[in-house]
Amino acid sequence: MNGNAKEYALAMFAIALENESMAQVHDDLDVIREVINENPEYIEYLVNPAVSKSERTNSLSTVFEGKVCEDVFAFLNILCDHGDTYILGDCVDEFNAMYEDYMRFSKAVVTSAVELSDDQKSRLITKISAVTGKRVEAEYVIDKALIGGISVEVDGKLFDGSVRKNLNNIKEVIS
Repeated sequence: MNGNAKEYALAMFAIALENESMAQVHDDLDVIREVINENPEYIEYLVNPAVSKSERTNSLSTVFEGKVCEDVFAFLNILCDHGDTYILGDCVDEFNAMYEDYMRFSKAVVTSAVELSDDQKSRLITKISAVTGKRVEAEYVIDKALIGGISVEVDGKLFDGSVRKNLNNIKEVIS
């Protein structure tokens, strides 16, 4: 991750906190993320040195002015003015990580060999919340290669209780 991205995100976070606009900034940055993901050539345009700075800032106005809050729009213009638009995606990622920590929120990826019942999902979320001390939103993935059990990735940590993992552990001990 780019160090500048973290600095920009931290500045945006401080402004959002000061202006009590955290949720709005978060939502607006997600809008920007969607635009970037759907139009990757737009970032290429914004970083192209052959395009004048005024054309790039005019483009930002056309695409985002009035669609995102003033603080986020100013943030985009600062990135553009400093020639750092290429790290916009990293800035959004950094901000989102800070936001989730601030909101005591975690995203988990739960991988299982079979579909979990609603009751199993609910109990699992309760346990993950108790371990992390945060509200948890889970994404559920089915991977038959696990054979059985589940693995959970949350806050950069992997908890692997799958049969495949246990078999691999046994294999290592035997070898």
